Amino acid sequence: MSNRERIEVPTPAFNLADQAGLFVRGVTMGMADVVPGVSGGTIAFISGIYERFIEALRSLSLGFLAPLVKGDVRGAWARLMRIHWAVLLPVGLGVGLAVVTMSKVITSLMVDRPGPTYAFFFGLILASAWVPIGHMRQKRLQHLAIGLLAAVGAYAFVGLQGGGIEFRVASEEAGARTVFYGGKLRDPGDLAKVQAFAGGGQGVAVFDEKDVLRKGGVTAQIGVTVFHEKQALYDWLGEEPALVVLEEQRAPLWWLFCCGLLAISAMVLPGLSGSFLLLFLGQYHAVFSAIHQTIGHVLGLLGRAPDPVSALTAHAWLQDVAFVGVFGLGVLAGLVIFSRVVSWLFAHAHDLTMGALTGIMVGALRQPAQVVLGATGDGGTSWGVVVGIAVLGAAVVTGLNVADTWFRRRRAEA
Repeated sequence: MSNRERIEVPTPAFNLADQAGLFVRGVTMGMADVVPGVSGGTIAFISGIYERFIEALRSLSLGFLAPLVKGDVRGAWARLMRIHWAVLLPVGLGVGLAVVTMSKVITSLMVDRPGPTYAFFFGLILASAWVPIGHMRQKRLQHLAIGLLAAVGAYAFVGLQGGGIEFRVASEEAGARTVFYGGKLRDPGDLAKVQAFAGGGQGVAVFDEKDVLRKGGVTAQIGVTVFHEKQALYDWLGEEPALVVLEEQRAPLWWLFCCGLLAISAMVLPGLSGSFLLLFLGQYHAVFSAIHQTIGHVLGLLGRAPDPVSALTAHAWLQDVAFVGVFGLGVLAGLVIFSRVVSWLFAHAHDLTMGALTGIMVGALRQPAQVVLGATGDGGTSWGVVVGIAVLGAAVVTGLNVADTWFRRRRAEA
C-alpha cells in the first residue's frame, strides 16, 4: 500500500452498532492495560480492530490549527473531521472507563487470586500468538527469524525487575513516636523500606489487608504494628497519635511525561505491557494512586468525606490533576508518534511486522507463566483450576477470531 493510498483512507462514519462494539472492545483493552504483563494491544488484535485502531491513532493531527490561525474556520473544521473520531471516541471512552472503575478490582484480583487471573491472560496471549500468522500474506524464513528475535527480546524484557515502591515523608508531627504508611503493602520488602524511616525509639505501623507479610514469611517484629482490617486502622487513627506519615514517592513531571510516552508505546504493541513497563520504571502504583486521588477530589466536591488514611496523605487537588495531566500528555504524544511508526511498518513490511508481533506475544508469556507457577500447587490454586481457566481464555480468543473471520467474509461479500 503506497503512502498516497494510506492518506486517502476514508474517515469512518458513525454507526451505533459499530460504536457499541468498539466501546466494549475499549473496555476490555483498558482492563488488560491495568495488568502488568498483559497488553491492551493484544485485545485489540484478537478482537479484530488492531489495524483499524492504529489507523485511527495515525489520523490524530494538529493540522487543523494552521487554517484556524488564518481565520479559516471551515477549513479547520474539515481537517478536524478527518480524524477518525468514530473509532477513537468509543475505544477511548471504553479504555478510560475501565481504567477508572476496574483498576482497583483487577489489581485486587492480581493479589488475591494471582493464579486464576494470570492463567486467564496466559490463555488469551497463547491463543493470540497465532492470530498474526493468519494475517500474513506470505510465510518465509525471514519471518520466522524476526519472530524468534522478537520472542527473545520480549522474554528478556518481561524478566526485568522493577524497584518496587519508594517512600517519602508526607507529614511529620512534633514528638512523633510512630512511622505510619497507610497504603497497601505489595511486597514483604516494603516493610523494611518503611522501617528505614524510623529513628531511635520510633515504632512502625502499616496496613496489610492482603496479609502480604505473613505470606512472604515475615513474622511479628518488636515495634511493628500491622493492621489487617480497615476499621481497626481507622479506630487507631481516631485516637490521633503523633505520626510521621509516609507516602509513595512521585517522579518529577518531566520524567512522568517520558514514562507516559514509553508506556503507551508498549501498550500499542500486542504482547508488550505498558503497565509492566510502568512497574519497572517505578511509576505504576504512583500513577494509579494519583488517578484514584483525583477521583477522590471530585467526589469530595460532591460532598463525600475522605477516609482517615486519605485525609493524612492527600495532595492538593492541583498537584494530583497536574500529575495525571502530564502523564496523559505523555500518553497522547506516544500514541501520535508510535501509531505512525506501526502504520508505516504495516504499509512497508507487513509480513515482517506480523512475524515480529507473533514473537513478542510468545516471549511475553514469561510474565503470566511465572506468576501462575508461583501461585499454583503447594497450598495455592490447584492445577486443574488454572488449566481450566487458561483454556477458557484461549477459547475466548478462538471464538472472537472465528466471529471476526465470519464478519470479514460477510463484509467482503457485501
